[in-house]
Amino acid sequence: MRRKDYEMATPMYKKIANDLIERIEKGYLRPGDKLPTEAEFGETYGVSRITVTHAIRELQNKDLVFRVKGSGTFVSKRSVGGPGIGSKPSNRMSIISAVFPHGEQYGAHDLLIGIENECAKDGYYVTIHNSKNKPILERDIIENLLNQGCNGFIIFPCFLAHQNADLYSELIIRDIPLVFIDRRTDFFSVPFVACDNEGAMRDLVAHLILQGHERIGFLCNSIETVSSEHERFTGYCEAHIAARRRVDPSLVFRRFKSFEKLEESFDVDDMNRLHDADAAIDYFLSLKEKPTCVVAVNDMLAISLMKAALANGVRIPDDLSITGFDDLYISEHVEVPLTTVHQPFEKIGSAAARLLLDRIEGDQPEQGEVRIPAEIVFRKSAR
Repeated sequence: MRRKDYEMATPMYKKIANDLIERIEKGYLRPGDKLPTEAEFGETYGVSRITVTHAIRELQNKDLVFRVKGSGTFVSKRSVGGPGIGSKPSNRMSIISAVFPHGEQYGAHDLLIGIENECAKDGYYVTIHNSKNKPILERDIIENLLNQGCNGFIIFPCFLAHQNADLYSELIIRDIPLVFIDRRTDFFSVPFVACDNEGAMRDLVAHLILQGHERIGFLCNSIETVSSEHERFTGYCEAHIAARRRVDPSLVFRRFKSFEKLEESFDVDDMNRLHDADAAIDYFLSLKEKPTCVVAVNDMLAISLMKAALANGVRIPDDLSITGFDDLYISEHVEVPLTTVHQPFEKIGSAAARLLLDRIEGDQPEQGEVRIPAEIVFRKSAR
């Protein structure tokens, strides 16, 4: 390949990294010298901050530079020999970072067990981070982890994933190993692992129809912006069609009906959820033809609806059946044990980790999308 062709084919982060290596090798940058800031590098090379971060990470992986928190990045004392750019470092801790939008009460604990067990087989350590469903916090976490030399990411995206589309696209362009779980982004082709949301909801609603429920409500956050909820609504609709029943839009209650101030609305807040559950039960009870059952897209919404219903004197399941989706630990211990769908979180975490590790180790995954079967758990909240 001619030099000009090679230069055109070489990613900018590698050009920056190779330029810095050459300057260190020739003695223009000496041990202990402080490197320019990422902003200064970005201005010099005309690239984004994440591109500079990726270049600096390559030098960190070769132990050519080190970071001092609050002070900057400095040239280390080791010589320039060693593995080439893109090689796995032999004397650094290998780290996989998992970024979740919520805490362990929402299944993150079991996801982490699956991820850790799989990563341990290949000698990787795992760090876990909570974005609290806030795109700006998710962005800060990912950018900081890149600065620290993370080897790959397993990301459970925020509700409003499109707000970090620039960050995700940069990760893909720079070939940084990445896997999404639970919520997919249709605007990017990223390896993805989730349970069979559509099939599990279809089976649950089909069962409820067979039990004699004529009108089944659907409670969700937003079927427009959350892929997993969209898939569960698809399963809800498919079950109705298979039973030769029309889908009644009046039986669908969405917590968020518009995109105004949606980011603030999606904050993980128990009080907000309980307030919305009060509005939901008032709505369902006000219908001329009331539902005999409501399926919620997750356990926390189902439990909030149950509490609101009981507070209004509604008997569960005699007056109203309620079901969830997740099978969180709490779902078995509420006032009326919740019938729900068991998400195999540990298996999902394990499958996501394996996809990521195969990518890091240079293997091309056979599947870009993995779906794990989910099972209905019958308890006392639905007849």
